[in-house]
Amino acid sequence: MNSEQAINEIAGGYGKALTLRKGQKIKLINTYGSQVVDTWALNLNDTSEYLSVEHTRRMNGRLFPEPSDCLFSNRRTKMILIEEDTSPGNHDMLYACCDKWLYKNYGCQAGHRNCRDNFFEALFEAGFDATTVPNPLNLWMNVPVTENRNIKISHPTSKPNDYIVFTALIDCILVLSACPMDVTPVNGADCTPKNVHYLII
Repeated sequence: MNSEQAINEIAGGYGKALTLRKGQKIKLINTYGSQVVDTWALNLNDTSEYLSVEHTRRMNGRLFPEPSDCLFSNRRTKMILIEEDTSPGNHDMLYACCDKWLYKNYGCQAGHRNCRDNFFEALFEAGFDATTVPNPLNLWMNVPVTENRNIKISHPTSKPNDYIVFTALIDCILVLSACPMDVTPVNGADCTPKNVHYLII
């Protein structure tokens, strides 16, 4: 097995930024079945172009993405194709990522890990820069929309070793954050962030 086929780990509560070239695939594995992964993509050649959930909803005509859907940029460029998804397909495109202000609202101590900081940290460690955080695609985050248009966070419906496969349609930087949320059951009933794994194909 060569290095490009190695299974890599993202620790629960932490993030990782990866460079994907056009045509490359990544298999992201929800190892324990309950972990939400906040997901962003930036154009490798112009990071002012980024995966936009707002534009993706508009271009696909639905609130939540499905296999064979493309994920679009803020310039309506097709950035990523969803090739496979073994989960029930509950991937949220409505909620902003968790941040220090959210945890302050919950009464947590200052310095609580959060997806917003993970985004910056992962990019900086990979040698890139950013000044703003787009709204993410929240993989495996279950946010039902009821008939009266209310939304809420529910327990994940994904199972251990469910996976999703993305194909890069342009050269991009993929940023992944194994969400640190430990207050609400977004990461399962035990409210415990867990490791996930990925494989570059």
